[in-house]
Amino acid sequence: MQHLEDGLVIGNVIECPLHQGRFEISSGKALSAPVCEDLVTYPVKVEGDQIYIQIV
Repeated sequence: MQHLEDGLVIGNVIECPLHQGRFEISSGKALSAPVCEDLVTYPVKVEGDQIYIQIV
């Protein structure tokens, strides 16, 4: 099974290794076919060596 985390990253875009759909990393916006739905994203804050993710 392949996951999006295994996708190719170029700049602020990640490509799904399964179907080659592309998403903007910072917003989750779907950028190219065959994807047509945006990804859910969460606010992230980095403080020193700690990473905080706000799950709504």
